[in-house]
Amino acid sequence: MTIKILVTFLKIGFLGFGGGYAMLSLIFEEVSKFGMTVSEFADLNAIDAIIPGPIAINSATYVGQYYGGFLMALVATLAVSVASFVFVPLFMRFEKRILNNKVLKNMLSGIKSASIGLIFAVALSIFKTVVSKNQQAIPIQFSNIDWISLSIAGLAFIIQMRFNINPVFIILLAGLIGGLVYLI
Repeated sequence: MTIKILVTFLKIGFLGFGGGYAMLSLIFEEVSKFGMTVSEFADLNAIDAIIPGPIAINSATYVGQYYGGFLMALVATLAVSVASFVFVPLFMRFEKRILNNKVLKNMLSGIKSASIGLIFAVALSIFKTVVSKNQQAIPIQFSNIDWISLSIAGLAFIIQMRFNINPVFIILLAGLIGGLVYLI
């Protein structure tokens, strides 16, 4: 399992273009091979939202801990970080050439566009799982909708889009609402 986790997170580190949220689809694709469900992945994302740090590192640490304890968490975290130790110094060395290269600029523009689609796809999968009472990603039947989760998601979306409030406060508010609903 150590080699499998090492290779998986090296792959995620080196192929995860577009930043943390864009990497979510790649992370999910890879960790689902370990048997992680969409519901468990949604839990991972909830933890990512409340723990400081980059999404890829938090995800690697979580998955490593989940499937193999502290040693696997350490292996996964180091593996996903290797790409940064390779690419950042290379980028710094060739920064002017990279920024002036029109072909590369267009490639990066395409990658950014694909990243948006990937973020949306993962968000939709998680959304379907969270609002469905039976925790199935698809299909959602009207009678199985968790209206409280759907309301919290909608409220968070509206607050962020309308008032542009710090996401930390929205997450804390959502946690408070979820806790109060549980107590009731």
